[in-house]
Amino acid sequence: MSRRPAVLSSYRQLLRSTRIAFNGDIPVLSAARSEARKQFRKGREELVDSSDTSILEEIDKRLEHAQSVALLLRSNIVQGVKETDDIASDEGGKYTTGIDGGIYKLRLHKYSELGDNESIKGGKTNLAGTSRRVQWK
Repeated sequence: MSRRPAVLSSYRQLLRSTRIAFNGDIPVLSAARSEARKQFRKGREELVDSSDTSILEEIDKRLEHAQSVALLLRSNIVQGVKETDDIASDEGGKYTTGIDGGIYKLRLHKYSELGDNESIKGGKTNLAGTSRRVQWK
């Protein structure tokens, strides 16, 4: 059974995700697309069309990986754009201060995952599965 439509769909989804995550940042966008192209070509060379079940399982594994990378890029990557070097110009927490002291505006998009940090505010679970409160020093 051919995996060609699924491979092409995953490749297009990955390219769309790079466009969303790195919109406006041409060098990073080009590098991300080049890496995606390189990895898909490498996979095509390594896994020739065959009905061998182990090869089909490897293709499925790589497709799942590509889809998870696309989801990660689309929902978890946020870029910051340097607005100014003046720390005093922060307008009500609209900007983020960088380690260099400059002010950065975060470029969020409609796919950005915005959490409320509740999972890290509450108690932590240890390896035994019991909840315990973490004491920060």
